[in-house]
Amino acid sequence: MTVAEEIIACLKRAGDGEVSSRTICERLGISRAAVWKQIETLRAGGYGIAACSRRGYRLVTAPDTPNAAEVVPLLTTRRIGQDCRYLAETGSTNRDVAALALAGAGEGVVMAAGAQTDGRGRMTRVWFSPPGVSLYFSMLLLPAVEPGRAASLPLVAGLAVAEALAELAPETEPLIKWPNDILTGGKKVCGVLCEMQAETDCVRHIIPGIGVNVNLKREELPKELRGRATSLRMETGRRFSRAAVLAAILNRFEPLYDLWCVQGLEPLLEAIGARDALRGRLVTVEQGGRHVSGVADGILSDGALRLVTGQGAVAVYSGEAHIGAMG
Repeated sequence: MTVAEEIIACLKRAGDGEVSSRTICERLGISRAAVWKQIETLRAGGYGIAACSRRGYRLVTAPDTPNAAEVVPLLTTRRIGQDCRYLAETGSTNRDVAALALAGAGEGVVMAAGAQTDGRGRMTRVWFSPPGVSLYFSMLLLPAVEPGRAASLPLVAGLAVAEALAELAPETEPLIKWPNDILTGGKKVCGVLCEMQAETDCVRHIIPGIGVNVNLKREELPKELRGRATSLRMETGRRFSRAAVLAAILNRFEPLYDLWCVQGLEPLLEAIGARDALRGRLVTVEQGGRHVSGVADGILSDGALRLVTGQGAVAVYSGEAHIGAMG
């Protein structure tokens, strides 16, 4: 945690009581002037902190910010997210985590952002990343697996997101759209982008980047996305804590990821199949200038989409899936 986040954690532990400046100084090893400066920074960031004469500081209100002070107390994980970092704005959380990986960061570090100026989706698309309403984060993973297994990791992350959203908002009935989207009400609420560095026979690291539309309103979406994208708020009429959404996803992800590291995708196929948005539907997979159409018949143990075409069943390993035929 940063010093500011440590102060928030200290104030939260006090509940409705106050914490003296002296206590904060002693716990964090900083001066009273430094405490005051951090308190002012927190107030500027949206925290309501009351200064009570001769008694100290009391936390009154907290903003909807997915930083360590808000997220870590909600975690049940052993390592994923326990090192949780937050930036009010960044270019790309995937790039930030890649830099942390090069610097020797450990597995499970999470970088969340209030806004991204260069958020990316698959196929080099730009991910719409407005400030303050949605959740953008990336994780550093160091799995001891062969590179070929990495192709199925977006489905593991997608399952974690779908189960977390179903827990927070059961009425949304989130579904997994191969290979890396989560749908609710037939529209995209989440996207996953996994990036990997690997040698011939081993993975150096994998970075799943996840974007979830949380409190986005319809009028905030670009017109060209309104027919294809949605948010938890649009689907339910309620606001959600982004910190709670992040914690719920990380709590779901860690056990699924640990199982995947040992046994691959096979033990997760039943749960993925129960949320498969494509199964039984006519699907066209776009692969560059090539199209493959058929009836989706589930996900295979290596993460491929099984399509039943007029020429028989085929396994499709990459591409953009469209429901229906394409001209």
